[in-house]
Amino acid sequence: MRNREELEAREARILDRRAVFAVRSRGRRLPEVEDALRTCFQRDRDRILHSAAFRRLQQKTQVLPATTGDHFRTRLTHSLEVSQLARSACLTLGLNSDLAETVALAHDLGHPPFGHVGERALNELLAEHGGFRHNAQGLRILDDLEDRFPDGYGLNLSWETRLCLIKHKVPEGFPRSPDLPREAKPYLEGQIVDLCDRAAYVAHDLDDALRGDLVRWEAFAELSLPKEADERARENLDRVCREAHLTERPDERQLRRRRVSALVSILVQDIVLASRASLQEARRIRDCEEARQEQYLVCHSERRQREVQELLSFLGREFYHHPVVLESVRAATDRMTQVYLRILADPELLPDRFRARIDREGLERTVGDYVGGMTDRYVERLAQGQ
Repeated sequence: MRNREELEAREARILDRRAVFAVRSRGRRLPEVEDALRTCFQRDRDRILHSAAFRRLQQKTQVLPATTGDHFRTRLTHSLEVSQLARSACLTLGLNSDLAETVALAHDLGHPPFGHVGERALNELLAEHGGFRHNAQGLRILDDLEDRFPDGYGLNLSWETRLCLIKHKVPEGFPRSPDLPREAKPYLEGQIVDLCDRAAYVAHDLDDALRGDLVRWEAFAELSLPKEADERARENLDRVCREAHLTERPDERQLRRRRVSALVSILVQDIVLASRASLQEARRIRDCEEARQEQYLVCHSERRQREVQELLSFLGREFYHHPVVLESVRAATDRMTQVYLRILADPELLPDRFRARIDREGLERTVGDYVGGMTDRYVERLAQGQ
């Protein structure tokens, strides 16, 4: 049986020197006795998995509202997909897969109901009170709102996990823990999560656009990445059918799924190969702290970067701004705004633990924290007066 010390010793043997090593962690804000079996990052991961905020992701919109279908991505399924990709990439590159998995599972915790449209609405409502940014809110949830410990320690996660979740500059006026900088580059493991996040949503938003019948495959077929994914998928399926002597040919649904799988594979393989080359060129860098002071060492090749941008631009025009998507999300976001304003006018509607925060955090921020943490479904219930 492996205990924590053996896992830490294994990291020392197999990880790249520029990876984050659990045994070298700066620790937690509130000192705790180390777990006998798990490293600090494995422990962080488990706390996130068992948090209420993580469970609520199952009813939060990715692109299509979570209430419109059982098979469209939600923030929860997206986070799980990113976690799998990031863990695979880190294992290949010799980086800390436990830290990457942890960051991936937590990276979307701060998203409010109804995706980016909901975020823009809350940001406008809180414009004079520090605004609302999902990355900063996710860290706030883990550092404060998930109250496993008293006096505002949240889940009391490791410093390295929390640093990777800053991602971008925390806006002026937005509350944050004083031990963290307002702006910082993530460790290599956090950089892996950033690119795997984009690889996941590019591939899976394409899948949801097709599944929802909002965009036809023919519209994607001439773009570089979908075209290559289609060729790989057909070649793979043909070979499998031929070698197994299958008489039936793949149907369109099976082909769509294989295209998406091929697209993910293309992008993750490119992240690994391009990042490996980048790390080899940066041999002078001695450890994880020096690595995060550099320009991003985790990267796509120039070719794939152009192709991803081409596909993202297309998805923006044809899917993210599709009238069906915008109308459904905007209508729901209007209801979220009504819920916010109703609670702002009558703070007695807040649960006790949120009312207790008003004197310290201010009414607007407290209501923003409460509404931002709601699921799509709960907003709809409140809007209907239930």
